[in-house]
Amino acid sequence: MKAAFLISAHTDPAHLERLVKSLPENSDFYIHIDRKSDILPFTSRLTQRNVHFLSRRFDVVWGSLVEVAYQMELIRAALESGVRYDRLVTLSGLDYPLWSNEKMEQFFTAHPRTEYLQGICMENQGHAARLYEEYRFWSSRPWKKGCWKSKLRAALRRSLSFVGLRKPLSFRVGGKTVRLFKGAAWWAVTPALAELVLTAWNDETWRRYFSTSFCPAETFVQTVAFNSEMASRCLLTTGSYTNLAALTPLTYIDYNPEIKLLTEADYGTLIRSGKMFCRKTVTGVSDALLDKIDKNREA
Repeated sequence: MKAAFLISAHTDPAHLERLVKSLPENSDFYIHIDRKSDILPFTSRLTQRNVHFLSRRFDVVWGSLVEVAYQMELIRAALESGVRYDRLVTLSGLDYPLWSNEKMEQFFTAHPRTEYLQGICMENQGHAARLYEEYRFWSSRPWKKGCWKSKLRAALRRSLSFVGLRKPLSFRVGGKTVRLFKGAAWWAVTPALAELVLTAWNDETWRRYFSTSFCPAETFVQTVAFNSEMASRCLLTTGSYTNLAALTPLTYIDYNPEIKLLTEADYGTLIRSGKMFCRKTVTGVSDALLDKIDKNREA
C-alpha cells in the first residue's frame, strides 16, 4: 500500500517534521505552506526525497475558495507525479497518527474501494444550513478583520440575507441538478475519486457556485463525490446534521466551538476513539501526549 499524504501547514515546523517522520517511510508527502508564512523553517527540516513542497503557494483565507485551491494543487501534484498511489490522505500540519503504520496500511489494503469521505446532504437541514444559504462575496480577499473592506463584505452578506436573497443548496451542472453535501476537510480517497474531483475543479460552473459559499473546503469535494457514480463508495450520513466531528471518519477532533488543543490529559479519550489520526497537537504543549502516542504505536 502506497499513500500520498497531502498536508497543509502554516505554523510549527517542528511538529510538521515529527508528523512526516511518524508516517510510513514508503509514502510520499506533498506539502502546502501558506504564502503568509516563511517556508524556510519548514524546508530546512524536511529534505527527504519523498517530501515535496508545492512551489505554487496560496495566501490562505479561512472559509474561502482559496482552501479548495490548495487542496486541488496538492491533488494535482500527486496525480501528475507519475507514481501510482493507492490512497491520497489529507492532513493538516498539526495532526498526528494514533494507529501504527502497519495497522494503517492493513486497513487501507483491506478496504481498497471504500472512499473514506463522509458527507451529509444540506437540503432540508433547516437552521443547520443557514450559513450555506448566505452569499459570501469577496470571501477570498485577505482583508484583515475589522478593516473597512472586511466590514463592507460582512455588511453585504447580512443585507442580502435580510432581504431574503438566499443561496440555493443545489445548482445545475451539465444539465444535471447537483445537491450540496457537507463533510470534513480530512479524508482518504482513491486516485479515481481524486481525478473526478480535479476534473470538476477545472469546470468554471463548479468554481462559480463555491466562490460565494461558506467554507467550501468542507463541501466541494463532498458535493462532487456524492453527486457522482462513485457516491456508493463514500460514507453517506443521513438524518439531521449534528456537528463536524460526526462527519470526520478517520480523524479525532474536539470542535466546540473551536478545535481543542490536545494535551496528555486527552490520551485515554484519543485511544478509545478508535480514530486513525487526531487534531490538534502543538510542539511545547502536546509533547507528553505525543510521546505516549508514540509508545502505544510501537507496542
